[in-house]
Amino acid sequence: MKWFFDMNNPVMRTLSMIADVVVLNLLTLLCSLPVITAGAAFTALNDACIRLVRNEDGELARDYFRAFRTNFKNSTLLWLLLLAAAVILYFDYLAALAFVPQLRAGIAAIALIVLTIAFYAFALLARYENSLWTTIQNAVKLAVGFFPRTLVMLVFAVVFWLACIHWYSFGSLILLLTGLSLPVYLNAVLLDGVFAKLENKSQP
Repeated sequence: MKWFFDMNNPVMRTLSMIADVVVLNLLTLLCSLPVITAGAAFTALNDACIRLVRNEDGELARDYFRAFRTNFKNSTLLWLLLLAAAVILYFDYLAALAFVPQLRAGIAAIALIVLTIAFYAFALLARYENSLWTTIQNAVKLAVGFFPRTLVMLVFAVVFWLACIHWYSFGSLILLLTGLSLPVYLNAVLLDGVFAKLENKSQP
C-alpha cells in the first residue's frame, strides 16, 4: 500500500494529472463567466497544461492566475476577434440553410480552420511574448507545418465534444469537469515537441 501512495508511481501520477485537469477546467469556466475574460482564461489554461506536461514546478492555481493577468490584453483581443468570426460564421450558416444549403460544408470547414488557429494561438500566447499579429501568423504557420498533429488535435476535440453532446445525460458531467481542459491538455502533449524544436532553434 505504501507503494500505491508514492507520487512517483504511474497510478498516482495519473490520478494527480486527472485531478489537475478537473481543477483547471473548473477554474477556466469560473474565469470565463463574464465572457469578456474568456480569452485570458483560455490562455491561462494553456499555460497550466504546458507546465503540467513539462513537469515544471509551481502551484497550479497561483500560476494559473498569474498567466491570466500577464496575458490579459492580447488574450482578450484574440478572443474578441474569434468571437466576431464565430458570430459571422453563425449567421452565414443560418443564411446558407435558408438560401444556399450547399455552402454549409464550406462554412463548417472555415469554422474548423478558425478553431485550429485558436488552439495554436492561445498556446503561443501562453508560452511566448509576441504581438497579437505575430502570434496569429505563427499559429497559421505551425498549423500547416505540423499538420498531422493539427489533425489529431482537431479530430479529438470535435469528436470529444460531439460525443458529450450526443450522450448528454452523462456527457454533461464530463463537459463540466474536463470539457475545455482535456482537449487543451492533449494539445499541450502534442505541442511539447513543437515548442522544443522552436526553442532549440532560437538558442545560439
